Amino acid sequence: MSVEKFLTTLKKFFVEDLPEVVGAYFDGEKIFIVRLTEKFETAEIYAESFEIEQLAEKISLVCKQKGWKTSAVGFCLQENDAVTYQMTVENLPEKEIPATVKSWAVAQAGADAAFSFAKIGGELWMETIPLTKLEEICAAFKKFGMNLRGLSVMPTDILKKVHPLERTEFISGVVREKKSPNLLTTRSSIFDWKKISMAFAAIFLLAIIIFSAKTFMDWRESSEKLDAAKISIEELREDFIIKGNIDADIAELKRLNKISAAQKISPKNFNLLINLGKISGGGVRLTEIRADENFLELEGLASTPDAVKSYLSRVKNSVAQNSRLESSSEREDGDIFFTIRAAL
Repeated sequence: MSVEKFLTTLKKFFVEDLPEVVGAYFDGEKIFIVRLTEKFETAEIYAESFEIEQLAEKISLVCKQKGWKTSAVGFCLQENDAVTYQMTVENLPEKEIPATVKSWAVAQAGADAAFSFAKIGGELWMETIPLTKLEEICAAFKKFGMNLRGLSVMPTDILKKVHPLERTEFISGVVREKKSPNLLTTRSSIFDWKKISMAFAAIFLLAIIIFSAKTFMDWRESSEKLDAAKISIEELREDFIIKGNIDADIAELKRLNKISAAQKISPKNFNLLINLGKISGGGVRLTEIRADENFLELEGLASTPDAVKSYLSRVKNSVAQNSRLESSSEREDGDIFFTIRAAL
């Protein structure tokens, strides 16, 4: 298998599957709802208000009554809900299109404009709404337990004389196919982070096992010495101490893996977790690991203040140079509770 084919197969595995998508459109009188699974189902309901929160509540109620899942929902806006524009871009380089759309959107909806676009043939379809309006719509759907994954106005070239249900089918396709235009593109992810987290957790554990191979060999060597017939009391005491420390380190590595497996770990932070596994021990036990693209926070317990200082030094050397001790305090049981933070 070629490298290109392997990478394509790997990407398909991690791309999120959406077996069920719900799309909705409000024409000013009725809410039209479509459910896409292996079949096509529809529903219609009258709405007395134009308020987005009341529309979201009615959509949620219909889905609950019909047993439809709302983990992937799209909502098609009316033409007057957003500012839209269509222009010819035959001579505009592809790489310049995003900047062109952003400049147009800022001029229409302000510096915090949310925008999206789609190139259809030689035409560029653009849409924008103020960020505050986008937040309002997202909050309304979230309030009623719906995960809004698609928000757009149907492009004008396919907008003429279409039935309202065709608009709901359009926005459902935007969600299922992860395509533009979609005002939520920067908020959505095509990747299934549950699969990715499980994969990284497995790789992380494998790396810990490989890194710990020498540790296990040392443990076996110590055990063999303990079984030897002729051994001094001092050697026996020393080997027991080594074995105890190694057992504690192995238990800590396994516990760190469980903590990391519960996180949504991005590829960027994978090596970071590997390095955390390498510097574990030394009288320090992590209780929480939080990491995103730009931030790392570690919480843990240490036996002494010196153990905290030593661990901070190891974090700076092996994980993030700008790490700092945010706080530390002694608990009633004598352990030191500490927080270390770093910008990534």
